[in-house]
Amino acid sequence: MTKALSLTITSLVLAGCAHLQTLDPQQQSDWDRTLYNARRDVDGRNYFAADKLLDEFVRTHPATREAREIAFWKAAYLIDPANQSGSLNSGIAALDGYLASDSTGWYREEAILLRRTAAVAAGVAAQTQPQPADSTPVAATKDTVIIVKSRDEQIAALKEQLAKSKEELAKVSAELERIKKRLANPSS
Repeated sequence: MTKALSLTITSLVLAGCAHLQTLDPQQQSDWDRTLYNARRDVDGRNYFAADKLLDEFVRTHPATREAREIAFWKAAYLIDPANQSGSLNSGIAALDGYLASDSTGWYREEAILLRRTAAVAAGVAAQTQPQPADSTPVAATKDTVIIVKSRDEQIAALKEQLAKSKEELAKVSAELERIKKRLANPSS
């Protein structure tokens, strides 16, 4: 469920972010051609090739606005659940780097949304990790007092965390809908 939800959200965000031209490749700029070819590689689940294309663009177009924007696409591809080399945590870290590097990035709003979504997905994934069958009550130390949580207390705490995650996910979903509408009608 989490992986499917993450894949759906990632696909929607990336589809909304992609301003790729479908013109004759001869008329496309290097930027458009690079994004088009990287996206084609990603669609074919060849993330390694997409990453190399993006790296090559940065190498051949240093210190350009487009080269700075490559960081967003690399981060987005790291978060994609279909990317066996990526992960939510590495993608979140890469999005943090993108957001910290330029406050005027083209994909700043999308990066914020994608980062929040990935953080919620990572939280949900962590909560849904199966516990070992032989798990015993967790003992935590605080100063010299030992606190032992009963199984019922652990379940109640997990339910509370799940409710909070669901609330955050609802907020992120509403934000995603708002961005989809904005992207669908850019003149507003």
